[in-house]
Amino acid sequence: MKVGVVGLGLMGYRIAKNFAKDQMLTVVWNRTREKAEKFSKEFNVSFVPLEDLPKYCDVIILVLSDDNAVEEVIGKILPKVRGKIIVDMSTISPETSISLAKRVDSMGGIMYDAPLTGSVGIEERKATIMLGGPKEKSEEVIDLLKHTANNVLYIGGNGSGLFMKLVNNLIASAYMTALAEAYSLGIKSGLDVHKISEFLSNYSIVSSPLSKLKCIKIEQRDYSPQFSLKLMTKDLKIINKECENLGVTNFISSLVLKLHELAIKYGLGELDMSAIEMLYENKDSENLKQ
Repeated sequence: MKVGVVGLGLMGYRIAKNFAKDQMLTVVWNRTREKAEKFSKEFNVSFVPLEDLPKYCDVIILVLSDDNAVEEVIGKILPKVRGKIIVDMSTISPETSISLAKRVDSMGGIMYDAPLTGSVGIEERKATIMLGGPKEKSEEVIDLLKHTANNVLYIGGNGSGLFMKLVNNLIASAYMTALAEAYSLGIKSGLDVHKISEFLSNYSIVSSPLSKLKCIKIEQRDYSPQFSLKLMTKDLKIINKECENLGVTNFISSLVLKLHELAIKYGLGELDMSAIEMLYENKDSENLKQ
């Protein structure tokens, strides 16, 4: 199958690179032309206007930042999606995704939502994709996505992959915030920061793949982005909106969102999500308690 990738950000670039290495990628597009031109030259694939992209591929993979970006792209390629499979790997509102899938279906195409977790491992093809969409082509799509992720799980109909991602990121954001607060407590009590990291990463009952990734970043104060605080804040807004829509009491996600919005206010948005720890160093964060 011929693959096209729309969106060459941090994750999109790595996904496109995997398909290029497997000789499956034929075309790319990115809002910033320079990125697409650079990728096109590096991997010898075409860079064409967005409206023409469907002509060059069977499957169109979207890796975009938010609902507006996905809606804009779908709007531009919609007249040419007949017979095409669209796989949206962006984390957006499930309602938006379901609505767009219906529009694609009305034009003779098929759309899947396919957000992933474990983006830091995507270059080594070690990540998990949660697939939502029609059952009829799901096995074909799963086989395709295994070129960029070792685990691809079919969750259910359109929107279900995104809901599973929101469930995951609610836990991940709350866990990361609790981890940051735990470091603050431990350090101020006089504990050695390396011993905190070693314990929480390897020996604690709450040790997890996330603690193994993020404890070392907090210890070394390396907040280079694996998954940015800004993107997690965007996901938390979606989570809180879905809680409201579904009548779910959101004690935790609403508080974690407030903390992330405060971190954005302090200019931490472009840093890794673990930079929420820096919030505890700013005494102005005491205002949250009032």
